[in-house]
Amino acid sequence: MFATDSSSERATSIEDYQYTCTEFITDISRDYKDWVDRYQLSNEESSKRKESIDNVVTTTNNWIRNFCNTIKKVDIVMNDGINKMAENTAGYPFHFEVSVNSVKRYSKHSQGTVALRINAIPQEGRLVRLGKYSKNELFLISSSSPVSHTVSEESMNTVDILDDFITLDASSCEKGSIVSITIIVEEVRDDYVSESRGYSTIIMII
Repeated sequence: MFATDSSSERATSIEDYQYTCTEFITDISRDYKDWVDRYQLSNEESSKRKESIDNVVTTTNNWIRNFCNTIKKVDIVMNDGINKMAENTAGYPFHFEVSVNSVKRYSKHSQGTVALRINAIPQEGRLVRLGKYSKNELFLISSSSPVSHTVSEESMNTVDILDDFITLDASSCEKGSIVSITIIVEEVRDDYVSESRGYSTIIMII
């Protein structure tokens, strides 16, 4: 049996689990769009965030259907999509992007070293730096194959503009492996963190 958790235990096949999870992604997106309405943003900003959430639903579900042949891969892509919806619901008060070979959010890369470029520009009068996902984790990383990461200590310093790289060692990944990473950047004003945002990227090893 391929089941790994309570949801997958009720699935009779990988196709059944894919369907369950794509339906869940679609359903929960409505909750995130309701949260956007609660922020009482301008019509333009509200529409922008909702459109981003809809794009996450479409792309995440396509990945689940087309690239996920195991329960673990489905879970990784589903949770990555949930993170992306939350990130787009909250929006970005400062410029923050992560890219792999200039491709953002969803990317494909060969086995070996994967370089993720972090670009962040703070609001006027503030600085930016790499933050920690949690007390014990610098990044949130979920992978169907073993990966490790490298980041320089300088990346943790506050700067006017953050333009740096994080590298993932995907040399032990099989082709078709799925890796999700959430990177946190903090905006700092007068030595305290004024804003903190995450940016989730998913990578398929080809």
